[in-house]
Amino acid sequence: MKAAVPERVRRAVALLDLRGDEAVLEVGPGPGAAAELVLAARPAVRYVALDRSATAVARTTARNQAAVDDGRLVVRRGDVSAAGGPDVPGGPFDVAFAVDVNVFWTRVAHAEVSALAALLVPGGALWLVHETPRGTDDGRVLDGVRASLDVPALAEVTVVRDLVLAVGARRVAEPPG
Repeated sequence: MKAAVPERVRRAVALLDLRGDEAVLEVGPGPGAAAELVLAARPAVRYVALDRSATAVARTTARNQAAVDDGRLVVRRGDVSAAGGPDVPGGPFDVAFAVDVNVFWTRVAHAEVSALAALLVPGGALWLVHETPRGTDDGRVLDGVRASLDVPALAEVTVVRDLVLAVGARRVAEPPG
């Protein structure tokens, strides 16, 4: 039996606002719950999951084996901050997202965000979603994520608070410089 899907993952997937024919990149899929939700609801989506952890890659693959077998899901071990950008098949992507991936708020992650932005189609969305403790100020997380998203390839930042803190931006058509 598959594990339950955490509410933060459900909220993140809802934010993606998928039509059903997009190419989606998830960074840090953990056990693969988001991939399971998206692919069950939108069978025509092409989905790539990228994680540094061999354990996460194995768990995502096992949870979504049918989608891997039919080619709708590619699970890859890798690091978004790899020199020259991550080795990610299936791009460019319409949307990229991460749920509770701390690198985006614990330091200014311009290299990682720039690499992700480069994998997006013009107008493609990047969403960084974090569950913050209830009743606490999420300012530290918000400020960190805003700083990471401050790269030339991305437009103005959007913030959504809906039981999670979601911070997103769209890729500009032609990055300045």
